[in-house]
Amino acid sequence: MYIITATFEAEAALGRAGELLALGDSPERLAERLGATRDLDMIKIGVAPSPFKQVTTDLQRIKKFVEIEEQIAEIKEDKSMLRFLGTGFKEKQIAKLEEARRKLGALIEAPVWFYKQPRVQLLAAIRDYALDGSQQGDAAWVDLPEEQLVFPIAKMFETADLTFAQALIEQLERPLKDVDPKFLLEKFEGNRSISFDFEKSVALYYTPAPSH
Repeated sequence: MYIITATFEAEAALGRAGELLALGDSPERLAERLGATRDLDMIKIGVAPSPFKQVTTDLQRIKKFVEIEEQIAEIKEDKSMLRFLGTGFKEKQIAKLEEARRKLGALIEAPVWFYKQPRVQLLAAIRDYALDGSQQGDAAWVDLPEEQLVFPIAKMFETADLTFAQALIEQLERPLKDVDPKFLLEKFEGNRSISFDFEKSVALYYTPAPSH
């Protein structure tokens, strides 16, 4: 996967993110700074604190789904104690577990709901703004395997990481001016910005292909 790598100035990135977060009481100015005046309504909603406890509920559901999948696999592979109770009992237990899994619904609904939230979209835009204002002019294309790219929120949903979710929810529910800029850059996700490595002062990001 081809992406762009560039060095960035940590203080500049944190400063630019902090400046925009501080504009929580002035959504019109925030929209202007982001170049997103057409999205003012979304920004106004994103500025206002909103509850994100649904993330915990969704992750608990995902965790239960994964546990059921593991139980079904164990029974089918004869790794469960049920192997001693006969094929009929195993089939009934698998059917019971499959019904419980079905009742949990489609897991894709959880991240789809999350990424559509105006607060999430606004913070992603602020993160990209911080990237654009802190690069050092040495951007270069690199080819990296996708597995080397880290997307903290996507990983949270994949692994049902409730510990990370609590830290994320705390930040999301704060007044905009109180969101931690470093958490935003290190632990969040952007529309274009992938990662900020503060130890190496290197950022990874992608850019849309030019339209013709």
